[in-house]
Amino acid sequence: METKGKVLLVGNDFEIHSKGYNLFKQTEKIGFINDKKYALLSQFKFTRRFFRAEITGVFELHDGGIMAIAKKGLFKSLPVGGNFKKVFTILRGSKPLNLCVLPNGHIFFGEYFQNIEKEAVNIYVSVDNGESWQGVYTFPKGNINHVHGLFYDKYTQRVWVLTGDRENECIIGYTDDEFQTFYQVLRGGQEYRSCQLFFYKDFIVYATDSQYLENEIRRINRDTFEIISLAKIQGSAIKGGQTGDVAYLATTIEPSKVNKDRFSHIWVTKDGQHWQEVIKAKKDCWPAIFQFSTFEFPQNAYHNGKLWFSGRALKGLDNESSYIEI
Repeated sequence: METKGKVLLVGNDFEIHSKGYNLFKQTEKIGFINDKKYALLSQFKFTRRFFRAEITGVFELHDGGIMAIAKKGLFKSLPVGGNFKKVFTILRGSKPLNLCVLPNGHIFFGEYFQNIEKEAVNIYVSVDNGESWQGVYTFPKGNINHVHGLFYDKYTQRVWVLTGDRENECIIGYTDDEFQTFYQVLRGGQEYRSCQLFFYKDFIVYATDSQYLENEIRRINRDTFEIISLAKIQGSAIKGGQTGDVAYLATTIEPSKVNKDRFSHIWVTKDGQHWQEVIKAKKDCWPAIFQFSTFEFPQNAYHNGKLWFSGRALKGLDNESSYIEI
């Protein structure tokens, strides 16, 4: 096992990782997120965790640039490298949970914010490698709480959308024309509340994300939309990813009367059907206001037989990365 800051993207013979708001490719610094306020807060554990001042995702773009998700914004570097400029300011909430980059280079994300007033929620798109952004779809006021993620399905060329959080706000749906139309496949309560989708030829897998019920990994039949349970898991599944047929997720420790386990667990499958737990780590002693405890994954986390991960609010692993051989 190795530790080298927070790994955010794994490539052929390299990893991109962060230390504060600085980004490195192996040992070479490749850029800096140009936001002085949160860059300063990111340098100290107390302020980083309390203000969520961190880089949570890095994505390769079709023009050779890199897009980073950080506090209150999306930031982009040029193909030649250098500091990251802000290309989108997050006005509501802290940051989206993910970006969805399509084969044609178009980039999508959905708004993620507390939304106490049940305001309308937007999905945005960039068609010029992140240089500019436009609203492409809006969930009307009172319809949902926020967007949990957008995911590209290579088998159907659809973009799937997950929403939450309360009863009748949880949607699993898709668009096959970049949001000229949107279809709600499943809608209801906590049984459809999810943050992760995994795609296979004949079925789709999702994991539930609920503090109100025992969480599961579930399979959706593509033809009939029949759902069966594949495994019970110890907590909400917020973080995850997929590389080829290998999918992985982590359980999150959050306040719950149902899910009381004090460990975050990583579950892995190589075929979508058979899941196994491969590692766990205990929550640290900090209260939940300083972030919920979980494992997190970089883009392309599974590479050359290794599954990379980092820890958030986990004992001995906070803001550090390692890997296990799968």
